[in-house]
Amino acid sequence: MFIFLGGLVLIGLVYYLYKIQFINQAQQTEGVVTKNYIHGINKSDFGSTFSAEIRFIARDSIYTFLGPEGQLMKKGELVPVAYLADNPEEAIINTFDGYWLNGLIWCLLPGIFWAAISLSFIQVKRN
Repeated sequence: MFIFLGGLVLIGLVYYLYKIQFINQAQQTEGVVTKNYIHGINKSDFGSTFSAEIRFIARDSIYTFLGPEGQLMKKGELVPVAYLADNPEEAIINTFDGYWLNGLIWCLLPGIFWAAISLSFIQVKRN
């Protein structure tokens, strides 16, 4: 049981440390939502999704990026933005939904895989 819980903690810890490293190195600024894009309007898709375009100023230049999919925002809304000084094109919205939620959902996949592997070694005694 210790190995099972240790593996789950390790998976979460690796993700958490990666995210904290980014936040510690990131510059903080404020961005403004300029418009919303709709993706996947064809019939073979499982429906359409949308992303907000966010514009911000860094190093005397204007940058734009798409926010997380599925997060509809009002045009003109101000949002907190985090970006690395050497790569401002890879900016993110610095909120729980914009930064942490998507990665935490992706941590479920290795967590489920680890649970399946480690729990498969448990033997049940039969009478």
